[in-house]
Amino acid sequence: MPLKSEEDYAVWGAQWHNGVDMQEIDEGWFANRTLGCFPGTPRPQFLSAGQQVNWVGVHNQFFAMTTMPEEGFAGGRVFSTKTTHRLLNDPQDQDEQYVHHTGILASLQFDAKVLQPGESIVQQFTTYAGPKEYQVLKAHGQTYKNSLETVMGFDGFFGFFAKVLLWTMSGLHGFGLGYALCIIAITIIIKILFWPLTRASTISMKRMAAYQPQMAEIREKFKDDPQKMNKRVMEFMREHKINPMGGCLPILIQIPVFFGFFTMLRSAVELRGAQFLWACDLSQSDTIANLPESIPFIGDFPINPLPMIMGVTMILQARMTPMSPTADATQQKIMKYMPLMFIVILYNFSAGLTLYWTVQNMLSILQTKLTKNIVVEAPLKSENSALAKPLKSKRKRKK
Repeated sequence: MPLKSEEDYAVWGAQWHNGVDMQEIDEGWFANRTLGCFPGTPRPQFLSAGQQVNWVGVHNQFFAMTTMPEEGFAGGRVFSTKTTHRLLNDPQDQDEQYVHHTGILASLQFDAKVLQPGESIVQQFTTYAGPKEYQVLKAHGQTYKNSLETVMGFDGFFGFFAKVLLWTMSGLHGFGLGYALCIIAITIIIKILFWPLTRASTISMKRMAAYQPQMAEIREKFKDDPQKMNKRVMEFMREHKINPMGGCLPILIQIPVFFGFFTMLRSAVELRGAQFLWACDLSQSDTIANLPESIPFIGDFPINPLPMIMGVTMILQARMTPMSPTADATQQKIMKYMPLMFIVILYNFSAGLTLYWTVQNMLSILQTKLTKNIVVEAPLKSENSALAKPLKSKRKRKK
């Protein structure tokens, strides 16, 4: 497995396929932390029960080394343990001659067989050692019928989106676009495809704001009977085509795409070394410098511009997006401080992911401006809220 002392891979561990799905253990399994953060009793090694094993290997974020037994061998056990690699340090660093990296070892064990005099057994294996390129791994998986492409971790609901995004990105790259421009192009395509839903969501939120006095009147009238109040409010919304979940649609649409990008970027070697502006590697954070070590508490802190730009675009988008009339004070505070939360969460994520989220925010700001001129007429306030109609409709009846 290729290792470089200056790279810190976000993903590494041991993997194997049991004929049904891919299994994996990583550093967290050996550390045995409670809830992923509280120290526990470390596990020294892993040994699976005898089972069908299509392949076993070790991997990091972009490379994998797997061993595939010949078809017909069963009852193998996967053994794995942590190791420490000693690599030469940077010659300019006078403090340490070597740097130590924690790694992982995996092997496939079979029970020993007793041979009769003159008897021999041949066990053949195929080894793949190389980058985690989905199409290459899929081709090997089809050849050996062992699902080798599952090394990528593209399983589950978000894995489907990861494969679609990777296929689209590779297709656009085939036309000569750089990978950064491919990410931007995919973001634009997604925004165009979902523009009708975004527009409908905006209209629904404005309609809810326009009819808010009537709904407040219903709540006040039936405040002593919550069940009846909720029923009348829902009837009112249904009659006036108000979708209480309409404002959530744009966010819900983005979730699978965001996690699809996240899943893809965790393994897609295509982005390794791809450059964009100041970012020299889209698969890593876009650090341009580090704060001086002499500064207390935050010395050597990395300066990553893209997450900061992303946070600014989120703040602008939040200010331009109308708050749902039904949002309480707690929800309003969450929406207010959410950009800061995202900056903290995504600060050290790959530049490719923060680039997608930044462009997505910019396009959302543009869409907000395009829908700003959409006006929903304010209805007449009536004691009979269920009969409330927009002013425009009332005028038409008078004529």
